[in-house]
Amino acid sequence: WLRGPASMLALVSCSATALVLSPARRAGNLQMLAVEEFAISKEIKSVRVFDGEYADDICDEVAAAARACIAEKGSFSLCIPGGSVVAALAQMPADAFDASKVHLFFANEKIPSYPCKEGGLDAAKKLGVPEANVHAFGEGEPAAVAESYSSLLASHASIDNSGAVPSVDMLLLGTGPDGHVGCLFPDSAEIKASRAGKVVLAGNDARADGDFVAISLDVMNAAKCVIVSAAGAGRAEMVAKALAGNFGPFDCPAGLVEAEEETLWFTDKESIAVFDEFADIEDEDELEEE
Repeated sequence: WLRGPASMLALVSCSATALVLSPARRAGNLQMLAVEEFAISKEIKSVRVFDGEYADDICDEVAAAARACIAEKGSFSLCIPGGSVVAALAQMPADAFDASKVHLFFANEKIPSYPCKEGGLDAAKKLGVPEANVHAFGEGEPAAVAESYSSLLASHASIDNSGAVPSVDMLLLGTGPDGHVGCLFPDSAEIKASRAGKVVLAGNDARADGDFVAISLDVMNAAKCVIVSAAGAGRAEMVAKALAGNFGPFDCPAGLVEAEEETLWFTDKESIAVFDEFADIEDEDELEEE
């Protein structure tokens, strides 16, 4: 586990399994000797641990991404959830970026209550984003709503649609103690639909209070940058599982989120505690092997 100094308590980087090049073999018994051996690795998740609240830090990341995207292509597509993560945007400075160039999309919505739409409109008003730029889920039967929103994401000018599924500039995600993100719950039909090229899914789950619509894991992972927020002792076991990769194929959706360019986990001392214990054990085992 890599650690380094930062303005926060720690920065942890989880790397992919190293690719080791093996000596080549030719026909017959002749074996060529390798003249060099090296490993190639890629940073998968960058984990920041804060001593207290980090709403200002979420705002800093969003503002930096917004300014860069607006300068590069004239717009910024931000996909938001409901709850405390989107509420953090209320602390954004008024002059952080050109809010008229920002387009807000939604990661999920409960039907028929639409709490995410309400929270998104409040956030947009505080940010100065025009209401016309707030692209909430429409009303109707969940399947029809999902189909309509899929078409919106696949055609909007602020979203990169050069790949198999729409790719927003930034996605914000909260997490549950069970590892759910958006309305993708552990072992649900929706998380099992991953890698099928779906854009928006319609479902019904008691854990979401009934009917809902949600972007797929494929769309989450197509986002240029994702911020995953996981604070508090109640999420400590989940955080350890997600960051260590110690989970089954579908039982920790949060651990499956890997953005196209950058995945940032925002945690605090309480939520990272179990992972720290796990990492310390791993370090001790490595020392004993040496």
